Amino acid sequence: MSATPPRSDGWVAIAFGALDVSASETFPDGAEVLVLPAEPAEPFCLTGDGARMWRRLVTAGPVAPADADERDMLEAMTALAIASPDPAHPARIHRLHPPRLSSPMHELAYALTARLASGHGIPVVFIKGPALHHQGLREREHSGDVDVWCEPRRWDDLAAALTSWGWSREPDPWRGTSVHHTATMTPADWGCEIDVHRRVPGLTLDDAAAFDAVARRTETVVYAGVDVAVPRPEVHAVLAAVHEVRPEIGAGPRSAAASATATALLSAAAGSGTRAVELGAVPVLAAELEGVVSAELIARHRDDAPRDWAWRAEPNRARAYWRALRGEPLVTRVRVLWRFVWPPDDIALASARRAGDPDAGPTVARWRRLGRGLRNLRTPSP
Repeated sequence: MSATPPRSDGWVAIAFGALDVSASETFPDGAEVLVLPAEPAEPFCLTGDGARMWRRLVTAGPVAPADADERDMLEAMTALAIASPDPAHPARIHRLHPPRLSSPMHELAYALTARLASGHGIPVVFIKGPALHHQGLREREHSGDVDVWCEPRRWDDLAAALTSWGWSREPDPWRGTSVHHTATMTPADWGCEIDVHRRVPGLTLDDAAAFDAVARRTETVVYAGVDVAVPRPEVHAVLAAVHEVRPEIGAGPRSAAASATATALLSAAAGSGTRAVELGAVPVLAAELEGVVSAELIARHRDDAPRDWAWRAEPNRARAYWRALRGEPLVTRVRVLWRFVWPPDDIALASARRAGDPDAGPTVARWRRLGRGLRNLRTPSP
């Protein structure tokens, strides 16, 4: 049996994220507080007496009920997992601010992911996204998803934790291989897509060393009342630059626009050149680092190619996947190759959706996927 939580003389506010939306045009008149409960549920708005009471719990808690009506309200909030008689509750909210992001629901997704990671003891750093805007590294504020980099041994744990809140893991034929670097979590009813990374492609450091190097150099931003760790600007600039120049299958050589964006990112953050060396990013950013660090330093570090880079530059998926497979142990190659040739239902159906064929059944989806792969294999290299 679980221990009964310690009771105090009053209640405190708890949540996995909360925002003051009283001045927001996104919500209907009367909506004051957007709150995400501390147990799996959708976020909802508090209004009127409920909003006023919850604000008191945030700013003056623990709050003792003045009468039976207030006690009933506090008991109801406890049942909703937005109040607790335990002043040391790990999800206690101590501050309530207006939305920092243009999408309050996106902001709650950051807060939720940070809460889940903390609750499971999983070290994480949030990368890319609106933090780049806050740090002056890009003009665009909004991102379509949340990118969280997880301590590599725990990324499956974080993905599993998100499923209890309504996210589902996208099928991936590369799961269980060294090629697989991101678990894409798609929402059911609310929120946005969450990408759980175990590494950032393009770095020559091994997965654990790269994560540790970034986790040592973070700063905190507050999203929906929750502390969120993001890389310091000079580290973040390197990660964002690597992402900008990452090869895309079939896209051909690196574009001038991608290179220019990466150069601007590196130039905007003092110390980015040193961090690029430490993270093993020089080989993929050698051209963009010219003028940021010395030519001698670039020459000294440019030859170690990252393991997951070359296959991305192939002219089509079939060729790219075959090249990526060659880096796996023989047993893994056979298992994954069969998964590509005749995938299980979830992978076949996901492939059909991406190909614009959402109505295909599993067997039809497999045959059509196989046909696409064979056509790609016959595509000549440029």
